[in-house]
Order: sequence, then C-alpha cells, then structure tokens
Amino acid sequence: MIKGGLPGLLKSNVKFNLYAGYVNVDEKNGRSLFYYFAESSSRNASSKLLILWLNGSPGCSSLGFGAVLELGPFGVNPDGKTLYSRTFAYKVANVMFLESPAGVGFSYSNTSSDYAFSGGKRTAEDTYRFLVNWFKKFPHYKGRDFYIMGESYEGFLRKDL
Repeated sequence: MIKGGLPGLLKSNVKFNLYAGYVNVDEKNGRSLFYYFAESSSRNASSKLLILWLNGSPGCSSLGFGAVLELGPFGVNPDGKTLYSRTFAYKVANVMFLESPAGVGFSYSNTSSDYAFSGGKRTAEDTYRFLVNWFKKFPHYKGRDFYIMGESYEGFLRKDL
C-alpha cells in the first residue's frame, strides 16, 4: 500500500483498485513479465469486461506508453513528479497493461542469454503462459468477456496466441 496515496492525487480521488506485479512464465530461466492492472472505476466493476493492452513494436513499454501516455487512468503532470486523473478512463472495462517481452520495461529474465532468443513466437508463448498464471491469481476474472487490444506492430506478434 502506498501511504498517503499516489503523488499529486488525493487518496479519496482514486475509487478503484490498482494492482501491479510479476508473473513467472519460465521457471528454468527465471523469466517474469510485469503487469499493471486497473479495475474499472464503475460501481459494477465486477461485471465489466477484461482487456489485455499490448503496445506496439518490439521493445515498446505498455506501462510507459499505453498506461501513462495514452489510455491509463493516470497521466504524469509536466513537473514529472505528480499524477493527474484521466476522467474518461476506466468506466467500461478492467484493463491490464503487459510489459512484454522480457527485457521491456520492468519484465526480466534471470538468464541474460535468454534475451537473445526473443521473437514473435516466444513472445506469444510467454503471453499465453502469463495469462494462464495470471488467471490463477485472479480467478474471478475467468468468466469475463476478454479482449486483447493494442496498437501498431503488436498484432503481428500476438497472432500466434
């Protein structure tokens, strides 16, 4: 828990749950993918659909670009230190931003040679493993309508899912 709330936001202004963490996708090499998940700010968030958001081009951060600069619930103020709420965000869906492949953003591998083998097929396989393991942590989302969305090159990488 963040004491005092998020920088620049009153705790009372955030009326939805936020989660962030890692999901292991390869035990042998220690490859784990980072996610940032914002539940819908709607009163009936439990009935809203689930979106997995993926940013485009290999090496593009879904957290840094998708969540912070484009469609996440918060943006960064010009001071670079505080956040502001996006009033249009998160009323119709629960959205998860995935940092992928390992080596992008906060996602990592404990085996440095592992990064040389990244590519579309492995990224798709890791995304599948991520989802299987993420649903174990959040089983109440299993029965939801589920959409994979993104931009740019990302559609080419995930076509193997």
